[in-house]
Amino acid sequence: MRRIMAATGQKVPDSKPTLELNVGHPLVKYLDAVSDGEQFKELAQVLYEQAALAEGGELANPAEYVQRLNRLLVRLTASQAGSAT
Repeated sequence: MRRIMAATGQKVPDSKPTLELNVGHPLVKYLDAVSDGEQFKELAQVLYEQAALAEGGELANPAEYVQRLNRLLVRLTASQAGSAT
């Protein structure tokens, strides 16, 4: 709605988005158990950006999001390959 209002030249009211977490979701539970600060930061950022995309928002730097997501996927596949041996 905000984009439609802005596109038609109307004043868009200020608002602050609310992020709600499902604490029972497996990714949130996993995040709670992450002890590496950098890994926690990166995964939390991916979850936040996914929430922004899911609600129809846009990312300031989509290329950075893709790079971050790819790093996590590579880390995941490497850990899965290591546990399969």
